[in-house]
Amino acid sequence: MKVPLIWLKDYIDLNKNPKEIAASFTSLGLMLDKPIENDILDLEHRMDRADWLSITGCARDLAAFENAKFKFPKVHKEKGKEPTKESSVEIKVECPDLVNRFNTRVFRNIKVKESPQWLKERLEAYGMPSINNIVDITNFVMVELGQPMHAQDIDKMEKPEIIIRRAKNGEKVKTLLGEEVELDPDIFVLTQNGKASVIGGIVGGESTGVDNSTKNIVLDAGNYNQTNVRRNSRKLKIQNETVLRYDKYLNPELTQIAMERAVGLILELAGGDYYENYDYYPKKKHTNPMTLRYKRIKTLSGMEIEPPKVKNILELLEYKILDEDKKGLTLEIPYFRTDIEVEDDLVADVLRINNYEKIPVTLISAAPPKEITQPIYKYEEKLRDACSKLGLHEHITDPLVEKNDNDQKQVALENSQSSEKNSLRTAIYQTLAPVIDMYKKQNILKCGLFEVGKTFELTGKGDSIDNYSEKRVLEAIYYKENLNPYKTSLKVKKLLGGLLKEMGVQNHYFQNEKNQTLIKQEELLIGELKYDSFTIFTEELQKAETANTRIKHDISASTSEDISLVIKVGSIVGETIKSIKELNSSITEVYVIDEYQDKKLGENKKGVTIRIEIATDKSSAASIKEKILEVLSQNPDIEIRI
Repeated sequence: MKVPLIWLKDYIDLNKNPKEIAASFTSLGLMLDKPIENDILDLEHRMDRADWLSITGCARDLAAFENAKFKFPKVHKEKGKEPTKESSVEIKVECPDLVNRFNTRVFRNIKVKESPQWLKERLEAYGMPSINNIVDITNFVMVELGQPMHAQDIDKMEKPEIIIRRAKNGEKVKTLLGEEVELDPDIFVLTQNGKASVIGGIVGGESTGVDNSTKNIVLDAGNYNQTNVRRNSRKLKIQNETVLRYDKYLNPELTQIAMERAVGLILELAGGDYYENYDYYPKKKHTNPMTLRYKRIKTLSGMEIEPPKVKNILELLEYKILDEDKKGLTLEIPYFRTDIEVEDDLVADVLRINNYEKIPVTLISAAPPKEITQPIYKYEEKLRDACSKLGLHEHITDPLVEKNDNDQKQVALENSQSSEKNSLRTAIYQTLAPVIDMYKKQNILKCGLFEVGKTFELTGKGDSIDNYSEKRVLEAIYYKENLNPYKTSLKVKKLLGGLLKEMGVQNHYFQNEKNQTLIKQEELLIGELKYDSFTIFTEELQKAETANTRIKHDISASTSEDISLVIKVGSIVGETIKSIKELNSSITEVYVIDEYQDKKLGENKKGVTIRIEIATDKSSAASIKEKILEVLSQNPDIEIRI
C-alpha cells in the first residue's frame, strides 16, 4: 500500500520526517516494503485489514498512535433530486447470492475535463495516471476510503438500465485496457441491453467508459461476494487496485460513505444535476456489540493499562462506547473494521496503539506445559524416520485434485480457486505419482518417495459431517528406469517388509480381494499393496504394533555395508544371503539392492549388489565386512568386485 505523504497530511498534522513516520507505521504493523522515495511510503500489508488499503485507514491508526487529531474528509450528506423516469437508470440484480449491495447515483449535464492540480498530484504520487475529472474522482475515492467505484456513460447505453447477472458460457467482454476476456457462469457481469459491459468486482468494460464527450453518468459503488471475486480474478489473471480491495472483506456500509464523498467531489469539479437512484441493499449489515475485559488485557500482555487510557485508545480508533463498568467496556465496532471478530482482536488494538514495545519482558514463572501432542502424530514421526532409514525421500503434496466423475467417493469443494483443484484426494498416490513423473523429466533414473498425510472420502449424501471420512495414511512409491514390474514389486515388498519390521509388526500377510492386494496382520487391515507402491493406514498399523517385537539393537550404533558380486545367471542369491547372515549375530539384515547384466561381466554372468545392515559401530562393522569378504572369496562361483 503506497502512502504519499502529501496525501497523508490531508488527514493528520504531524511534525515528523518520512523516516520517523515510517518507524511509527512499523510499530503499528505496517512495515516498509521498499525504501522511501519521493516522500512516498510503500508499506507491506500483511494483516487482514481492509481499511489499511486506504489512505484514511492508515492515517486513522497513525493519528491514534501519535495521539494526533484525525481529520476525516468532507462528505456530501444532502440528498439529490428525486429520480424521474427520464433521469433514472433502472437496476436489476439477478444473482442476489453474489451482490450484497449496489449503490448508485445519476449525474446529468456534467463537464468532463482535466482534473485540478491537487487531484492529479495525489493520484500520480500513488502511481495512477490522471485521465479526466470523473475517472480521477472514482480512483481518488477508492484509494482514499478503500471502496472501488465505477462511472458509466448513460448515453452509451442502449437502454438506461443495468442488469447484474451471471455471465453466459463463452460470453466475451472487452475491458478498459482493450483486452478481450472470455467468461463463464461462475463470473457475474453488469449488462446493458443484454450485453456484458463490466466484469463484476474486477474490471470495467470499454463500451460505456467515460470520456471528454460524456454528459450524463451513473455512478455505482458495489459490495460483492468476496470469495467469488477473489476466485475469478485469479482465473482471469486480472490483478488491479479494485481486485486488491475486494480481496478483503468490505462492509456494505462503506458504499454509502464513498458515494457521499464522490458526490461532493463531482459537484465541485464537474457540476451538473445530481439525482438519487436505486440503492440495492436487501440484507442490511448489522454488527453485534463486543465486550472487552480489562483483565483480558493483563492476561495477554502481562501489563496493566489504566481504564481511561484503554477507553481513549478505542475512541481514537472510532469504537463507540456503549457501556462501561469496573470490569470493562461494551463496544460498537466501526463499519470499516471488518477484521474484528473476537475479544482478543480488541486487546491487540489497545496494545498496538499503546506500543508493543512497552510490554514487559518477564521470565516464565509457571511450570512448562504438559505434552499435548497426540500419540498418532508421534507414531507418524517414527514412521517417517523408518522410511528415511530405508532410503525413501519424504514429499508433502497438495491434497487438492481435479474432480473425477467416475470416482463416487470423491469430496468436491464448494468454493475452489481452480477447476484443476476442485476436489480432495481419495488416495495420496493421486498427488505423489506426479512427483515421480517430474523426476523422470529431470532424468532422475531411480527414486523412492513417501508421504504421510490424509485422504478424504464421501460416505453418504448431504452436507452432514457424518457423510465424510478422513483417513491418516502413509504412501510409498518406488521407481527405477527399465526395471520390469515384477522386479519393482519385489523391491516394494522389500521396502514394506523393512518398514513393518522396523515398526515392530510381525506376522503380516497378503490377501487378494477384488483386484487389490490387502496387507493384514491377523484380522486387522493395515494397508494395501500395488506393484510400485504401498499404502499403510497409520492408525491401524499403530494398533498392530507389538512392543516385544521391536529390534533390540541400538539404531544409533548401526551401519550398512554394500558388496558387489559377479555370479552365474541362475544362481540362487538367497543361499549367499543366508550364509552371510549366519556369520555374525550383529548382522540384522541382508538384501539385494541392485541386480543387472552386462557383456563386460562375462558370458552367462550377472552383477548383484548386496546391502548388509550391521548393528554395531563402524570400526566393528569393518572387521565383520572383512570376514564376509573372506568367506565369499572361498566360493568358486562368486567373484567379488572391488
